[in-house]
Amino acid sequence: MLRLLRVDLTKNSVDLADVDFDELIGGKGVATKLLFETPRGVDPLSPENAIIFGIGPLSGIRLSGSSRMTCVFKSPLTLGYGESQCGGFIAHEMKKSGIDIVYIKGKAKKPVYLLIEDGKAEIKDAAHLWGKDCYQTEEILRRDEGGEVLSIGPAGENLVRYACITHRRGRQFGRCGAGAVMGSKKLKAVVVKGSGDIFDSPELEKFREWLRENVLPKLEGMREFGTPVMLALTNRMGVLPTKYWSETSFAGWEKIDAEKIQKYVRRKSSCYACAVACGKIVEIDGLTVEGPEYETLFSFGPLCANDDLKTIVKANDLCDRLGLDTISTGNVVAFYMAHLDDFDSSKIPELIEKIAYRKDEGNILAEGVYRAAKSLQSLVEPVHVRGLEPPGYDPRGLYGMALGYLTSQRGACHMRNCAYRPNLTGVVDRTSSRGQAEMVKDLDDFYCVVDSLVLCRFLCLPVIGMYWEDISKLIKIVTGREIEVSKLKEIGARIWKMTWEFNKREGCEARFPRTFFKPVVHEDRTFQLKEEDFNEMVKKYFELRGIQ
Repeated sequence: MLRLLRVDLTKNSVDLADVDFDELIGGKGVATKLLFETPRGVDPLSPENAIIFGIGPLSGIRLSGSSRMTCVFKSPLTLGYGESQCGGFIAHEMKKSGIDIVYIKGKAKKPVYLLIEDGKAEIKDAAHLWGKDCYQTEEILRRDEGGEVLSIGPAGENLVRYACITHRRGRQFGRCGAGAVMGSKKLKAVVVKGSGDIFDSPELEKFREWLRENVLPKLEGMREFGTPVMLALTNRMGVLPTKYWSETSFAGWEKIDAEKIQKYVRRKSSCYACAVACGKIVEIDGLTVEGPEYETLFSFGPLCANDDLKTIVKANDLCDRLGLDTISTGNVVAFYMAHLDDFDSSKIPELIEKIAYRKDEGNILAEGVYRAAKSLQSLVEPVHVRGLEPPGYDPRGLYGMALGYLTSQRGACHMRNCAYRPNLTGVVDRTSSRGQAEMVKDLDDFYCVVDSLVLCRFLCLPVIGMYWEDISKLIKIVTGREIEVSKLKEIGARIWKMTWEFNKREGCEARFPRTFFKPVVHEDRTFQLKEEDFNEMVKKYFELRGIQ
């Protein structure tokens, strides 16, 4: 049984109930099922839309990668299935509170925050917090209430369609506009406090030891340098999106790579109980920020034709403070630069602030690339899938990612299947259609289960991390339930199908950018996603799913 908290901000009411969603595990699976309670065609920024936070049976235990929470909603950016995940300490605190799922709908008459504490909930006044940035809001609430905090900044309050929700100054529910959904409800923050016990056992300790011996050593590069370690690899392989998707390698990459960033790292940062500690606290010219992660580095660096690390760190800080998704924001800024044919990196911080406060051209850019392109009548193609701007992997040299961008139900995304890893490591030929459909389907299903448990991607990465058999064993250790791999695969496919059905219900279609069918030259090699190969992969994928 799961403990479900329902919050209606219009009625100023909270209600607790025990629910049974065993077949959907928890987290993403349960939240997706609950999302269907929203009316068909609902405006994502209306009171009738819901935002659903969920943890799973593995959330918050003392295990690397376990401190994750998922969030599901109808996206104001894509008008379809929206989801995001967040690390840090919030999932651990939620587990201690005794609540598994939080379903929030309605709209408060004035700014409020939600306080959850040991199985109880209260809606409290947030007038003193409205207008403050995420850092300020969290500082005040941690002082006044304690516990762990999720908050939005001015971007969420101003309904920027890709506004995020921030936790602990550097962790986010980043993608698809969850912050705008909270802003539309006048919900400034969620505070979680708990004092309950967390599961542990000798068997779990044995599993931790197995993880330390078999998985953590393969993440040594991540532990040492964090995600920026990917920049040198994607650049060398010719898949680093550059100058708004017109090139796939960046001449100035060495000025902003992991080794350059390492000079400014002051300490490591980790989520609860995680030995990977992939986060890096960087200080440049008195500015301290957690990051930049690879995706922030790519989006405000090569994508904007920018090799100035200080500007990237400034952009990172502004997005975290103001509550903006760095992937979408970097894409929007780079698109606008391409539209103007002016890649002046000194203008990046000013544009970010204009977007967050919807000032001047920022009001147009706050709508995302495909809406901005229409408003500006731009000749530059807006690069997106379902309205979601892509991450830092150019699919012309990664066929698995090309298919993965299309099959990800939240839009262009690398995390729904992590297909870039089998492609980059040569497990599946990255420039051939052969084997991609089978690989992507399996990973799509696998991560639907992972996000329902809820676990971190880095401990479940293709090739090097936990996989189906390991997950099955871990579920047995923690819950006592024996779920065979074949059954887990059925559950994963069922959850993926629900996300697909929600998009179908909402009319959110996936169209692939024509940009990716254009050839691009990297060193002495030409990369091109051949349209016939792409169509073949898509056809095969949906045949495997039994979808016409």
